[in-house]
Amino acid sequence: MDLDGSTSPDGGPMALLVAAEDLTGLVLDGDEIQVFVKEETTSPVSNTSKSSQIPSLKFKTKAPPRTSGAADGNQTGASRHHTTKSGRRGSKAAAAAKAAALRGPHPSPHPIVPRRVEDWDPWKGLLHELYIAQNRILRDIIQLMETNYNLKATPKMYKNQFARWGFFKYAVKRRPRYNSDDSPTDDAYDGNSSSSSMVSLSRNNSYSTSSPILLGSDSSRATQLGLTAIRRFLHGYIDLDVSNLQLEEVAGYVDPCYRYFKVSMDLFDLRENTTGGEVLRLAFLQIERKLEKPTMKSFSDLCFVVPHLLLESGRLDILKAYFRYLARLTNVKFGNHPVSEIAASFVEMCEEGSKNEEKLMSYIQLLSQVNADVIEDIPGVLGRTREWARNQSLACQQREDRSRSGSPNSSTASSKGSPPDMSMAVSVRDRDKKRHHMLRVEAQSVYWAQKLVMSGDPESNALAEQWLNKEFGHDFEPRVKALLERLKMMRDSGLFPEVFAKMMECLFIGWLFDYCEYVEEWEEAFVWGRQGLALSANEQYVIWSIHLEGVMREHGSVMEADALKRKRQDMDWMEQVRAQVDKLTL
Repeated sequence: MDLDGSTSPDGGPMALLVAAEDLTGLVLDGDEIQVFVKEETTSPVSNTSKSSQIPSLKFKTKAPPRTSGAADGNQTGASRHHTTKSGRRGSKAAAAAKAAALRGPHPSPHPIVPRRVEDWDPWKGLLHELYIAQNRILRDIIQLMETNYNLKATPKMYKNQFARWGFFKYAVKRRPRYNSDDSPTDDAYDGNSSSSSMVSLSRNNSYSTSSPILLGSDSSRATQLGLTAIRRFLHGYIDLDVSNLQLEEVAGYVDPCYRYFKVSMDLFDLRENTTGGEVLRLAFLQIERKLEKPTMKSFSDLCFVVPHLLLESGRLDILKAYFRYLARLTNVKFGNHPVSEIAASFVEMCEEGSKNEEKLMSYIQLLSQVNADVIEDIPGVLGRTREWARNQSLACQQREDRSRSGSPNSSTASSKGSPPDMSMAVSVRDRDKKRHHMLRVEAQSVYWAQKLVMSGDPESNALAEQWLNKEFGHDFEPRVKALLERLKMMRDSGLFPEVFAKMMECLFIGWLFDYCEYVEEWEEAFVWGRQGLALSANEQYVIWSIHLEGVMREHGSVMEADALKRKRQDMDWMEQVRAQVDKLTL
């Protein structure tokens, strides 16, 4: 195991320096990643490319002389006939111009490869007719354009250009494939339409057009707005600076905004409302910081990761306030912006009524899936970024049952000492094992920390995969313990930096705690839980402590759980929270 190689300044591990504070509470130095702020333009096309288009010529026309009503009344039949005939000629001319646009330019004898945005303009009307109006599939369109116009372009080139034009089929009513004899473009091509259904939103068909969110409801327009905004942001983010393709999005866990929301939700579950409200206020104030430097990571956090947490926590009132705040803040700061469009789409859906949680959750899951699909299709994106987006989408598909440990009801039942219902205990245990608890948004920082710091060590990677997917092998525990011992030996001998050693020690102990909890070895789980808590700080300590308190109340000592609660409430972190709120408010 080459742990020493993980500290090379040329590789990904040093990019993780900015994320170490999230995991250990340590304050470290690190380089700030590049940022992107989408300006008010509604298109990712730059102003320079737009300026290259031919400007429209404007001529001054002489105003026609005004005539009185009497003169109008004295108009001869011949003149009226001439006026009517001219109007008909104008209508025919407009129809002919539209038909010409739908037919597209004359075929070229040489292959045409549209490499620039403006190269696509001659076919915009025709492609809109084929892709949107007639709902043809992309494969047929590509073949038709190549056969009739000698236009050579890949499917990704078509998808990118459709995104720039705003040609999207998501969230529209199902339409039959168009194969009519009176099609306005039948004279321009001779192609057979496909009878297949609407384009699927994801490769694994997790979402189909039968979803209630995609059919003809009032929320269809809001859904379309959000899905379009995702593509517009991601393509604009890359178009603005191609070096954004190589940014380490997986190491972008430096801001604590998500964890602040997580802490506040946990505190509300425990009915510690005053403290939860203070942390929630700090979480809201962090939103502006995330908007200052939007990246793929901060964009997804704001638009579906934090909303997923709030909705899963059952806090629809906080979710509504969050989106109203986000929409107003983004509009004031940027004007027209993909984040404000997604926030507005959520606000519109929230206004439909309080019994809308399932539709909102389906929408969030859909956004995360489309985000992962778009990132997957962008050429040149880091493989780590693609995997991060996929894992994040999978995490958003998980639904946590909030009725388990940590809820007021469960703690009250345990403190009274009432005998548990054995049938209920079995169902809870089975439910927890199927829940894939670890494959969650907050687990991604842990997963990518080991992947970058351990520099691709196969043993560490294999164990991380088991932990993330909650598919533990029979030898998981001894292998992690051996890895932990080797790490300590490397650190003591000076072959592994202290800062990374402490971070990885915290992660490996967390793996052991989660494994013991999964197999219900409670005493062993408490041992690792105490060690992990001792290595944590700030909001990370609060999150770990709340979880450990709930497990102890259910399976261990209620007195120790109460002691952990008092220690958590007395920590000076809350004073720091109040100071940060006052500072950010000023």
